[in-house]
Amino acid sequence: MRAREDRTAGRHRRSPTAALWRGAALALAAVTLASCGGGNETAAATACVDAVQAKLAGRNYELRAKDLAGSAKTVGDEWHLSSQITFDKSLSSEYKQTVDCKVRLEAGKAPSVIFLQFNWSMDDVKKG
Repeated sequence: MRAREDRTAGRHRRSPTAALWRGAALALAAVTLASCGGGNETAAATACVDAVQAKLAGRNYELRAKDLAGSAKTVGDEWHLSSQITFDKSLSSEYKQTVDCKVRLEAGKAPSVIFLQFNWSMDDVKKG
């Protein structure tokens, strides 16, 4: 008899615990989908970061892959990325440049960096 009393508009009442679990599952699904949204941008940014690391081995620098991925734009089958790179961060010799990178993504192949350039300006160099 109790089940009939708990029916509201043809539905059974759900327990508060079940509602919490359902809400948590929906939130987790939303976060997962949001983080997967930038698959190609992330792959291109990772390829650029790896190329910069190979060029600047042993140097003190900071380059944020997240910033690179955020700047990603497609032109044909290429991804163009650009971000600020900081050398000698927190030192008196700190200076900043811009790194430009172009990546080609092809199905079934690893991303390939086809262009990598560092752009600098004398305005960014700290005078000693």
